[in-house]
Amino acid sequence: MSIAKSWFPASPTAKADRLPLSLQFGWGLGTLGLTAFMVGSYLLLRFMTDYMAMPPALAGTIFALAKIYDGVADPIFGALSDRARSRIGRRRPFLLAGAIACGLTFMLAFNAPIVESRGAAIAMLAGLLMLHATSYAIFAVPYMAMPAEMTDDPHQRSKLMSFRTVNGSIGNLVGGSATASLIAYFGGGLAGHRAMGIVIGLLLFAILFACFLMTSKARMREVDAKSHVPYLQQMRKASQNRPFMVLQGAKLMLLSAAALHTASAAFFVQRRLEMSDAWLGTIYGTLTIGTVVAQPFWLWAARRFGKRRAFLIGGAFTALVWLSWLPWGPGTPGAVVITIGLLAGLGNGGVVMISQSMLPDTIEYQYRQSGLRIEGSFAGVYIMVEKLGQAIGASMTGLLLGWFGYVQAHAGAVVVQTARSIMGITLCYSVFSTIFLLASMAVMFFYPLEERTMTLRGAPRGRQ
Repeated sequence: MSIAKSWFPASPTAKADRLPLSLQFGWGLGTLGLTAFMVGSYLLLRFMTDYMAMPPALAGTIFALAKIYDGVADPIFGALSDRARSRIGRRRPFLLAGAIACGLTFMLAFNAPIVESRGAAIAMLAGLLMLHATSYAIFAVPYMAMPAEMTDDPHQRSKLMSFRTVNGSIGNLVGGSATASLIAYFGGGLAGHRAMGIVIGLLLFAILFACFLMTSKARMREVDAKSHVPYLQQMRKASQNRPFMVLQGAKLMLLSAAALHTASAAFFVQRRLEMSDAWLGTIYGTLTIGTVVAQPFWLWAARRFGKRRAFLIGGAFTALVWLSWLPWGPGTPGAVVITIGLLAGLGNGGVVMISQSMLPDTIEYQYRQSGLRIEGSFAGVYIMVEKLGQAIGASMTGLLLGWFGYVQAHAGAVVVQTARSIMGITLCYSVFSTIFLLASMAVMFFYPLEERTMTLRGAPRGRQ
């Protein structure tokens, strides 16, 4: 009997495979913390340009290089978690270490000293960003390997990822709205950024530590060390998994779109709309509400039409919403800002949840084809692609702003930007990000996995 047939579940809704609500909630908290950590970090780009006197192109390049380093390190952390053995499982020790590291590095990033020497500033920021990226990888890679171990049911994975998407939206609220609001609460400027970094850093530790505690009952699969697959062989297996590789291509474009959109958001609100950071928080808040409200619909759509079609529907809707920002400028009514934010959340809830729920499906498909339990390595590649996408989006934001003539400042000094630089900000936020989103949809069109049967579309089971 083939591996695929012997492991095909007799009933996809078997009670034994249903995940307790408390476990789904607890695991989802990890995404809340990680998203808040990452979204809040995008403020570093503006922090570097407006307080560290860093030219935007240089700031974007440093940001991107740190992401690339992180991407290279991610599969290594995944392989380490595959081989780890402890009484609390392979993955959870990394969650504990990552919770501590993320909280500390977030505080450090926004409390870096202001230095006059550009060389010293570059070295200091590069070091901080590398620590920042390593902390994220320690937690995120083993964390993303867990769903494939926790359940064998594709729909249960979708439900699990809906918790991740909801918590990711709340993380957007914390990383975007709460950070901006705290900066304003503490008086704005450099002091406001520093105080915000301390408060959010402590909060991030508490959230990620709660995830560690609440996943103690997650199903764990221990693997005999003698059956370990060499790292390079694991990477070859990943490259031969067609559904996984298509998903990575689509994810790269999607994360590039999201990073470009997110990194330019603070500039767009302040420079194009001429609104305060409190309105930036409002946009993140309405995005969160829309994403959460949309989850039941996207769960239904994924089950009714399949994950690929549901993703394409969500992507098309989101692209139209992002483009709707294009004509708005100073004097935009608050109702328009809130409406567009809500609509963006409705589409975002689909593309994020569905693309994430495909990862454990492709990992399970790999196991049925090869019999290898290498979830950590696959999750490492997945997170690596996320980082590369974020690097592309962040670096393009800095490079494009520099090309359009954005002028950096020192310690928050007020600088009047040209009409050309403001147009560049608008194009980054609305048009260029949408182009990457459409590219993601074009790649996802070729996603071949039929999650109901775990076979490739159009291929008989056993001939894949």
